[in-house]
Order: sequence, then structure tokens, then C-alpha cells
Amino acid sequence: MTEPSIPKKRTTIYVEPNLLRKFKEICIREEESMSQNIESYIARVVTVHDKGNPQLRLERFIGKVNQTCYRCKGHFSNLVKVKYASGLVADTCPECLEYARERKLVKKVLGAT
Repeated sequence: MTEPSIPKKRTTIYVEPNLLRKFKEICIREEESMSQNIESYIARVVTVHDKGNPQLRLERFIGKVNQTCYRCKGHFSNLVKVKYASGLVADTCPECLEYARERKLVKKVLGAT
């Protein structure tokens, strides 16, 4: 049995035309929905920043180094280096790694950063 879907709301955003064109090309090439990609990004920002700005966590001041996930831009201490199917090698948080694996975008996990 499938869960009932949450109604969506149409909205308008302002985006630089060349950036939007490239985003659309990438979504078509990777067979992904533009709306789903944008909604996924918004969900990640809300997850990372819901309880405040992660850049201001105490760990930054007491010696624990947080690195930035290339996909969601959140700060984490447990990133892994991932080689993507596109050839990109980037530090990625566990949630974004799972997201990329589900979409078969990961070529190889290279290990902890």
C-alpha cells in the first residue's frame, strides 16, 4: 500500500537563465525531475539548518573539524570521499551518499576524508 502524497504548491523562483538551462540539461541527461531535485535540495537545507546554522556548532571552536558536503553544503565530521559516475570526486555526507546511490550516481566510495 502506498502512502498518500502530500499536495504540492506551485511557486516561482528567479534563476539566472544560463544556470537554469544547464540545470535542465543535467536533469534530462540524468533522467531526473527538475522539481524533485529542487525539492530534495530544499529538504536537505531544512534538515541541516532546522535547528540553527551548523557552522556555529561548538565543535568548530573546540577542535573538531567539520568539512562541507559538496551536495547539501552542510558541515559534517563524518564525510566520505566519493567518485561519482560523472568523474567528480567529492566529500559527501552519509545522507547525500545514500541519495546518490539510490539514483545510481556513485561509481565508487573511496573512503573517509
